[in-house]
Parts: sequence; structure tokens; C-alpha cells
Amino acid sequence: MSSYQFRHRVIQALRRLTQFAVVVLVFGLIFLGLYHHYHASRTLDDIASVKGWRGVVLSLVDDGVSATDDPETFLERNNGNLWSMRVAGVEIADPLAFVEATAATRRLHAPLLLSILLPVLLTVLLGRVFCSWICPGYVLFEIAGKLRKLLARAGVEPPAVPFSFTNKYLLLAAGTLVALVTALPIFSMFYPPALLSRVAHAVIFGSALTGMLTIVCAIVAFEVTVSPRWWCRTMCPGGALYALLGARRVLRVELLQDACSNCGLCHPACEAGLNVLKESGGIECDNCAACLRHCPDKALAFKLRAVSSA
Repeated sequence: MSSYQFRHRVIQALRRLTQFAVVVLVFGLIFLGLYHHYHASRTLDDIASVKGWRGVVLSLVDDGVSATDDPETFLERNNGNLWSMRVAGVEIADPLAFVEATAATRRLHAPLLLSILLPVLLTVLLGRVFCSWICPGYVLFEIAGKLRKLLARAGVEPPAVPFSFTNKYLLLAAGTLVALVTALPIFSMFYPPALLSRVAHAVIFGSALTGMLTIVCAIVAFEVTVSPRWWCRTMCPGGALYALLGARRVLRVELLQDACSNCGLCHPACEAGLNVLKESGGIECDNCAACLRHCPDKALAFKLRAVSSA
């Protein structure tokens, strides 16, 4: 293994570690919310009656929170999910939540605007890294892609029906217009980060999750049997918004023309379904770096470019 391949295997390992850490963070925040429920109702003794894995985790949360100087303040400073969260007192919201809330209320909320500064800054600098490094939906749909490969190896070749990348931008515009006209928030009903956060909430709180699981399973089934990575590539309104915000990103995958032998091994590795040799620097690339690991010519590399670059 060359140093180039080793370096990019490490990058992929870091991406997986980041995805895992995000899942742990979301579950941790939701468990803190459940613990806060017991704390606010002054029924902490009831935690001992919670059976199974939830009871074990709640007991660990109880030990950790009780060890803080001010449990109430700690709980207030750490709560939420990927749609909108507070971590160590810092408010962080998905930019799509900001767009939807602003359209639905027809007002600009300064606190909500401040809460999207960090994700917007990261996107301007690094591109759609929320999609490929943070979003739990991306992980789930990557697994769906591997299921397609298993079917192919078993002799069942699922179709790969193409859909236009433009669809997600149209869905972003249509959803924003619906929120503006009806004041109804619809993105959170099917946007994977918000949807999967609600699934996690339902699992932890022990509430119903049939409707949410139906949507998630339908997307996965469609991707396995009809169109690979259909949601992320062509339908995700959040992905569309991040793509627009990161259109002039500083960090890009660039092709070193002199080193490239046109072997094409990078193309099937691209989760976004791009022609890597022509489109890696474009708006659809999510900087997942999978293509770099599969390049035997060392012809692909991350490069820093000025924000003003085309």
C-alpha cells in the first residue's frame, strides 16, 4: 500500500469515526432529554424501574449528570437533535431549519440566524461535508448501496434508473414556497437528519415510530431496488441547500491531469454518482474523499482555493 492510499484510508476512517460520533451525540442528547423529563418531574427514583438497555443508559446518565456542579444548568445547556441542538450552551441548527422557519413565520429570527453560522461557515470552507461526514441518513443510504452490490453478486442485478440532480433544488424551492404560503413546516417530516432524529427519540422514549420508519424503509427499498443513492443525489432539499452554500468552497477535490491515466476506477467509488474526472470540483461533490482512496495514479488530491474562485 502506498503512502497516498494509506493517507486516504485514514481519511475514510476519520469520516466513519465522525459519523459514529454524531450518532452517539444525537443519542446522548436525546437521553439527556429523557433524563431531564424525570429530573423536572422530580421522579428520578423512577429511573431504577426502567428496564432493559434504556435503564442501563439512564443510570449512566444519572451518574454523569449528578457529578456536575449544577445538573439543571448542564441539562439546559445540552439538548436537542440534528435539526436543532444546544451543545455546551452553543445553539446549532440545520440551515434548512432556518430556511423553513423563516419562510413559515415570515420573520427573521436573530437567535436562529446565529445558530446556523457554524454550519454555514463549515460549508463555505469545506463544502457539503455535513452530507458525507455528519448526516446519519448518508450512512444508512451507503449501507443500501452495499446491499445493491450484494444482490448483484448473488446474480440479481437491480436496475439503476437515473433521476435528475435538479430535482432536489426544485424540492427545496417547492418546500420553501409551501412553508411561506401555508406556514406549515414540511421539510422536517421527511428530511433524513430530522426524521432519523425523531426515530431515535421515539426509540429512546418508547413512543410510536411506525410512520417515520415507513418513510425511511421506503427510501432504502427504492435505493436498493430502483435507483442507487436516489435520495442524496437527486431528492434531498438539505443537500441542495448545502450544495448552494458550498458552491465556491475552499477545499475541493482536484484532478492532476498529468498523473491521470483515465483508468476510471474513481467513478464507481463516487457516492454522488459523478464523473470524477470532470465534476469533482463542481457543486454536487460532497468531499467524501472516497474517489481519492481508489485512485491508483495518485491523480486526485484535496486542494485549497480562494473563496472567490469560480
